[in-house]
Amino acid sequence: MLSLRTACVGATLTVLAVMATPVMANATETAPAPAPAPAPAPEVTSTATAANPPDGKFHTYLDTWYQNECAAWPTDTASWGACKNTSASVWNLRYPGFNDDVWVYCNSNYGGAGRGIYNGAGLPDLHDWRFGTGGSCSGEQMWHNIASHKFVNLP
Repeated sequence: MLSLRTACVGATLTVLAVMATPVMANATETAPAPAPAPAPAPEVTSTATAANPPDGKFHTYLDTWYQNECAAWPTDTASWGACKNTSASVWNLRYPGFNDDVWVYCNSNYGGAGRGIYNGAGLPDLHDWRFGTGGSCSGEQMWHNIASHKFVNLP
């Protein structure tokens, strides 16, 4: 009887140990690799909300998590002027519809590597994001490295 009790206790402990072991999720903290062109598909980290409804503009901020806004543009901008290479976070609050996504570039005049940002999406910390392939800045971090943007229709 003692050996049956020992076997049952051992089996119970084994089951509990297996159930208590954390399961590793198949997720990653890194941004998805962008396609060469026309656009990569970044994951949405923030979306327009009732507190921050769409206003038809692309916003750039000097600090992470949408703090200390540098500018908000309703149209394509070939040179970010004082905001060039200073962005720590961005948020696309365009109105849904035609050309509601944005393509950011590492150089002025829409040059160098770029990255797509879907309508309503925000990137709260540009340390976590990199430009796609093609042109100067290919694969480089977007933090303090954006100089122009165009509104586009991403796939």
